[in-house]
Amino acid sequence: MEAEIEFVARALYTAEDDHQVWERERDSVKDEFRLYAQIALELLAEHRTRETPDAEICIFPYAA
Repeated sequence: MEAEIEFVARALYTAEDDHQVWERERDSVKDEFRLYAQIALELLAEHRTRETPDAEICIFPYAA
């Protein structure tokens, strides 16, 4: 899980602030993005485990 958090943190950082280099960033900034990444991965896991109701098929007549 640590590697996933690091990958997502780097991706979020690059998307937010692409003119900086992750390796040269302050630890406090890296920790902030790691927290964002952890939250994002937890939300994704929650979303994947949530049951989705079966989709209903709705047929709409075509109207020109």
